[in-house]
Amino acid sequence: MVFVSLVIFFLILNIGGAVYLLAKANFDRWKLGVFAAASLVSLALKLILATHGHNFDVDSYGIVASLILHGKSFYANTARYNYGPIWAYLVTGLRQISTHLPALRGEAFHVTVAAFLGVTDITLAAVLSSRYRFGAGIFLLCCPASIILTGYHTQFENLALLAGLASWLLIRNGSASTRRVLIASGFQGVSLVIKHVLFLFPLWVFFWPKLGSWWKRAAYVVIAYGIFGLSFLPWMLDPPSRTGIIHNVFLYRSEFTYSLSRLLASISFLALMTKTESAILTLVWIVIVIVAGIFLARKNVDIFPLYLLTMFTFSPALRDQYLAIALLACAILYSSWPAWALTAAATLALLCSPFDVFVLPVRYYYISMVCTQICAAGFLVAKRPRSGAPEATIPTRDAVRYALALALGSFAVVWVILQAKSFVTLQ
Repeated sequence: MVFVSLVIFFLILNIGGAVYLLAKANFDRWKLGVFAAASLVSLALKLILATHGHNFDVDSYGIVASLILHGKSFYANTARYNYGPIWAYLVTGLRQISTHLPALRGEAFHVTVAAFLGVTDITLAAVLSSRYRFGAGIFLLCCPASIILTGYHTQFENLALLAGLASWLLIRNGSASTRRVLIASGFQGVSLVIKHVLFLFPLWVFFWPKLGSWWKRAAYVVIAYGIFGLSFLPWMLDPPSRTGIIHNVFLYRSEFTYSLSRLLASISFLALMTKTESAILTLVWIVIVIVAGIFLARKNVDIFPLYLLTMFTFSPALRDQYLAIALLACAILYSSWPAWALTAAATLALLCSPFDVFVLPVRYYYISMVCTQICAAGFLVAKRPRSGAPEATIPTRDAVRYALALALGSFAVVWVILQAKSFVTLQ
């Protein structure tokens, strides 16, 4: 019951937080009705998708839950878990709940996890609607790519991003009190323990002078990373678990295949990459993100969505779940035309995914995934800080035309590069 209680605690926290934020926002009744309808439809679609099979990651969640229920270390006994312990305990509770849903048969566990993450999406949308703009939350709920990610792929980036966004919103106005900084750093630490998708964001905050004195910024960094490091402490005295943590968490690298940097760095677009090449690309990525943080943190801009776009644009490895990072930036900046181009490319990439319900040639998946990064790069260029000048309003017709041009242009560029590489390989 401990694990089920943890799931219930997170659900109460999510639902209670969403209700509180929407009530505090004082939305008109029609807006609340639209939000409720979008939430219900979005959640229903995700649950329907969850009944149509599952992928490798859902099986991994099941393996982790089984290990915990049998009293075994999930860090020592499987290489298929690469994160902090919070999600492992949550999926264990969800596994126990799913045993009470026999009507769903083989997909009971998948549907249970999708329902939990679907509620998380609703909470994330409530945060966006209340703290950014109403349309931002509706965009996230109605985005086809978000529905596919949560419903079929059932990725939990949204839970980590929710905690990270809560951390940022506590200090976004700058000059935060010491108490607020401590709470914000705690949320950031929890985000990293759930899944370390924001692992360089504390450094961006450190370079952000608006927060206040250097010791406040240093405290934010130390506490956030400290919570992440301490979360592994119970397993560090067990040698097999310690080895698993080092190799499967800290040294884990995703496949360097479906990315723009991989396309540009290789002769054959599906050739295997050596450890040296992957290490170099990873180092370049980290340096670019840190340098971008030093530059952008000194501008009068919201650095959170820019961090998401920078991380995604320059990532040397791409998987379906990484799209959740970019889609949150799209929701926050949904009124910008590049957001629509990126969202369209992300939706197409998920429809072409070999890990999805459709079975299409891997070339189409490769093209669409690389195009998401090109669109994200275009997004960064379009949103670059401009000496304090107000952002120009673009007519809707022009915005749609620009978005189509960016999306189709990126597909054309990648297609030409792949054709050239195929020709060179044949020679």
